[in-house]
Amino acid sequence: MEEEFDNNGQSTSSSKSKTRGIFDFLLIIRDRWLLSLALSLPISLSYVYVKFQDTEFFQSSSSFRLVPPPAVLNLQKVDRDTRLQSLVSKHLEGLNSQDLRDRVIQNIDDDPKSKAIILAPFMRDGVPVSVSSAVNYSIGVSPTGTTRPSFTINSVSRSAQGAKLIADVAQIEYEKLHKSTKSLRVESVRNLLENLLKQSLESEAKLADEMSKYKKKYELPFLDDEKKDTAVRKSQYSSEVTSAKLQQIKIDSLLRQVLAIQARIGSRESSSKSKDIDNDIELIKDFFEIDAIEAFGNIPNLRSTLYELENNRRVYEEGSNGYLERHPKMLENARQVLDIKKSLILEVAAAIEDLKDKRMQYISQEREFQVAMNKVQSESMLLSDMEEWLANKQRELTVVRKSTDQIQSRLNEVKIEQALPSEQEEPLRKESFAYLPGGPFTPNKENIKNTGFLIFIACFLAIPICLEFVDNRVKSPFDVEVFIGKDLIAGIPKISDVVENQRPLIVGNDLDDGLTESFRSMYSKIQMNSTVDHPKCILITSAIPSEGKSLISANLAYCCANHGRKTVLVDFDLRRPGLHKICDLENRQGLVTLVNKAAVDPSALNAEVIKTVVEIHPNLFILPSGGKTRAATEMLEQRAYDLVQDELRREFDVVIIDSPPIGLFPDSLAIARKVDEVLFVTRFGKVSRKVAKSLVEDLEETGVNVLGVVLNDLPHKKTPGYYYSGYYGYGYFRYKYYNKYYGKEKFVDSIQESKNISS
Repeated sequence: MEEEFDNNGQSTSSSKSKTRGIFDFLLIIRDRWLLSLALSLPISLSYVYVKFQDTEFFQSSSSFRLVPPPAVLNLQKVDRDTRLQSLVSKHLEGLNSQDLRDRVIQNIDDDPKSKAIILAPFMRDGVPVSVSSAVNYSIGVSPTGTTRPSFTINSVSRSAQGAKLIADVAQIEYEKLHKSTKSLRVESVRNLLENLLKQSLESEAKLADEMSKYKKKYELPFLDDEKKDTAVRKSQYSSEVTSAKLQQIKIDSLLRQVLAIQARIGSRESSSKSKDIDNDIELIKDFFEIDAIEAFGNIPNLRSTLYELENNRRVYEEGSNGYLERHPKMLENARQVLDIKKSLILEVAAAIEDLKDKRMQYISQEREFQVAMNKVQSESMLLSDMEEWLANKQRELTVVRKSTDQIQSRLNEVKIEQALPSEQEEPLRKESFAYLPGGPFTPNKENIKNTGFLIFIACFLAIPICLEFVDNRVKSPFDVEVFIGKDLIAGIPKISDVVENQRPLIVGNDLDDGLTESFRSMYSKIQMNSTVDHPKCILITSAIPSEGKSLISANLAYCCANHGRKTVLVDFDLRRPGLHKICDLENRQGLVTLVNKAAVDPSALNAEVIKTVVEIHPNLFILPSGGKTRAATEMLEQRAYDLVQDELRREFDVVIIDSPPIGLFPDSLAIARKVDEVLFVTRFGKVSRKVAKSLVEDLEETGVNVLGVVLNDLPHKKTPGYYYSGYYGYGYFRYKYYNKYYGKEKFVDSIQESKNISS
């Protein structure tokens, strides 16, 4: 939609927000709060009920404190920290061992009293379980950075006494297990580490020996030098092969030129009748175009000598005493020329043979260098295999050496542990004993209640908002402005206090002051959005029947008339006319009859219009349909209709046309091309956003100015803030405000006075 500008160049398009605000969402929630409450409350209560049914579990714990060894060996800080970390890892492994778990289970299973405490909750529920399934504990350790780390045994059971019992038994059993196995375990670990160290050292020596023998076998003291030498030779041979190929290409090019010249010579010989030596010289002159032949052997000297002899012959012939052919000098010159020419022919043939010989030499040279390069390539591949073998062995040796270092380090730690004084052999001390829990740690009823409350709040807020977005019918200014893309001209409230056949006369007969103010507000908004001066034609249409377009048309016409505009209300619903009923008129004369008379006698149209329209209110006239027809679009194409509409423009300031629903019949689209502006009416919750948007776009394609959308039949329970300036329009709430402020009678008198002034 194009943006309109006023005379000062300022934009006249409204800057309305195209998104919902927080207040809009709160009002959406208020509209559906009862449904939201009915759905969210069972959901949250169900969650709380289900979570409350979870099995109760109690938790208890006991702990050890690790006392680090003293500095009896004068260890550095790093070594002491390493020693401490080693002890932490060892005790953590022991506390998590399956051996300790088996001891705890066996201890409880052998004691009938302890067994009864552990299995009592399961027996009450009638669930047969074993002691191993009922015993559950985990181990925790404080950060290793502390100087005196502690280990915690966290036990879980179905009863408080069971949790305490498991923690106590686990603490006692680990103490026994640690004391009985410590010395044996340390000695066993030392023997194992010494054997592993011996094997690792042997593997290391074996790998180093294999690598040394391999280098001696293949004489590879410096493998990198061998690789560089091989690469240099390979590069040289490759260069020679390339050079030989280039020379072959050059000679092949020269030989192709020779063949071409020989072909030309052959064709000349076949066409020439003379076979003497002079003719041969003429034929071989083309070979001198080839530089390699021209510069070969004695050819340059012979050509120079031939040139001198020919010049001498011309001197002999052209002198003052010109010699005849039989003169001795002439004969000697001819003999010398003949010898030179024979020599040239032989030299040219020798040059051609020399080119062929050189080609064979370069071919042979290429083969020899190629064989040498292949040999170097084989040597390079062999060196690569050797290098890879040595690299693999070196990796193995590195791994073995690293393993050796680790084993040696661990063996030193074990030796240090054995060398500690006897009072430090048991650095683990009991820190706390198991306690009797006061209540279950799960289910946490307080957390469950809080979570249930949050679920209730989330559902209570989300349900109405989701329903609002799922419902795709036009119900608010947001739908009109964002989805349809047009301004909301007005919101007309649901009319319940006025009889149905009197509703088109709300403005004309002042049947409801609040509704009248709503229509006046609609008139003002139309004036703001209008881009056409009077006189003008306004088309009122809707998507489907029963959306209130006739109601809007009639009351808008009354508003225009009350504002001093000479207005005519035209009933263009030729399929189902009904405007004549609002003023008890017969439908014998009207638009159809005017078009028919205009087709017969256009000159009498003015008189016919004045005679046909009926004044029903000051400044307001009505033009009934004048009958029914399904050929409305055909009638619009007649020139007579254009004459009737032009005549109405001349006689009236405002022509309001009530048309059939655009979603059912093409009449509205057809007449939209002939009017100035269109007002689209839709009923609250009646038409989907997609349909309304599509129909408005169809209207815009005709080129007409779509003023906006009127939202009709709005529920009374909606508040003004939820729908733009109010479902009921600014005028309706202004009326209620002044009625409350001044009193009803005084306000009605003021309205009546304003009507008298306007009339």
